[in-house]
Amino acid sequence: MVTLLATLPDDPPVSLDGTALEVGDVVRVARHGARVVLARSAEEAIERGHAILREHAQNGATIYGLTTGVGALDAAALSPEDNQAFQRNLLLSHAAGVGAPMPEECVRAMLLVRASVLARGRSGVRLPVVRALLTMLDRRVHPYVPELGSVGASDLAALAHTALLLLGEGWAVASGERVPGAAAMKAKGIALPELSGRDAFALINGPAQTLGTGALMLHDAMRLGRAAEMAAAMSMAGAKSRTDFLDPRLFDDPADPSAESAHRLRELVRARMRAGIGPAAPAISPTSTVREPLSTRCAPMVFGAFHAAVARAQKALRTELNRTVDNPVLLADGALTNNAGTMHCAELAESFDALTTSLTTLAHMSERRVHRLLDPAMNGGLPSFLVHPRAKAGLHSGLMIHHYTAAAIVSELRASASPASIHSLPVGNGTEDHGSMGALSARRAARAVTLAETVVAIELFTAAQAVDLRAAGEADLELPPRLESLRRKLRSRVPVLIEDRFAAADIESMVDFVRSNVAGDG
Repeated sequence: MVTLLATLPDDPPVSLDGTALEVGDVVRVARHGARVVLARSAEEAIERGHAILREHAQNGATIYGLTTGVGALDAAALSPEDNQAFQRNLLLSHAAGVGAPMPEECVRAMLLVRASVLARGRSGVRLPVVRALLTMLDRRVHPYVPELGSVGASDLAALAHTALLLLGEGWAVASGERVPGAAAMKAKGIALPELSGRDAFALINGPAQTLGTGALMLHDAMRLGRAAEMAAAMSMAGAKSRTDFLDPRLFDDPADPSAESAHRLRELVRARMRAGIGPAAPAISPTSTVREPLSTRCAPMVFGAFHAAVARAQKALRTELNRTVDNPVLLADGALTNNAGTMHCAELAESFDALTTSLTTLAHMSERRVHRLLDPAMNGGLPSFLVHPRAKAGLHSGLMIHHYTAAAIVSELRASASPASIHSLPVGNGTEDHGSMGALSARRAARAVTLAETVVAIELFTAAQAVDLRAAGEADLELPPRLESLRRKLRSRVPVLIEDRFAAADIESMVDFVRSNVAGDG
């Protein structure tokens, strides 16, 4: 993930009403600093919800986390006099996160997501508290939040670190340094809202870390899917692959994601289908002159599975972004329940796990196409490791170790592909005996996207090298227009490899290219 935080020109503010937050809204706020405003309907809902909660308390209702302790201490009664101290104690005790700090963009996404849920008016929180969260976003006061600590029964620890700043406690990040939260709030002129009632508890009781990280990850995954198809098409051009495996007659259902991927690949390589066998191509291996390797001819199936996994995660995420997530919860008719379980987000965690698996397969297939292009027994007459003809093989190694890096990353992905959502442990003296592990699922999926981007970048660099070497020896070689446009953009960033040069710098440039130019190329 990359933090941009450059406000887009004429970017309209994101209006929160608690019902219509989208992935694009999260990206605009988290990465581009778009302003956030509360819809008037949300302000009214928040004020109405707070009044209803206060009425329940005045009527002697037992309200979890307001008139009782939390977790396994919910049998302990709290008096109104206890409430002010409870706000502080709750946040200090729950801010137990450890590990590296969350990326700034993920913290911003988390703040936005929690504010959006509170905008529904079902938590009983006071309006100044929600406004304070949005002011933190607007003035770019970013809490320092360690990334580890959630078991998916709400992201309590991470959210407590953000909420501490509203008490003038905790830490913030300013100019890359960790600073006292009170100083950061004062420097940006943000008044503390004096938490009371169930404000503190409402600020931390939901999967906002999971949702914020997941939304940014999904945005990047969708971009990666388009880039991966383009890299595969460039590999096909570099290897002079047959294209009959893209024939639309192989795909009966036009709504099948695999059929859609085959269509996009067909458009990229401008394959023209006809009855009978596919066009002639170089020998693929010493033992096969007829069939493409599975990493090529099965590409539409793997891309289709990937796009299906993204679509499933998108659907689950949109539901969770706009769900009433808290406990206790005020119901639509004003009644109150102490037993809401909507914070669990099991489907979302499982869909992120499935996406991580799909990303691993996508990257593995990409690495296999890299191998094919570097192996003279499989690449149709190109030099070993695509060493340029003007360089002496042996003195120069070409793209040999680029492949090693891709293979190492695939192994990293495989090692982390075990589903996080099955690794729950009971906590809270057994009262919270199962969690979704959603934050871990989201974080691992985000890391998988970043790793897979690098493998795809290496494939695209390798495929472009193969195309350029083939073009040098075949005067009649002509790339389809979209691939030629892609190759030209790539070469404006990373030139053809002739003599060996700093490989890591090339790979880094290619990753940046995959995150920008490829996505914009269609």
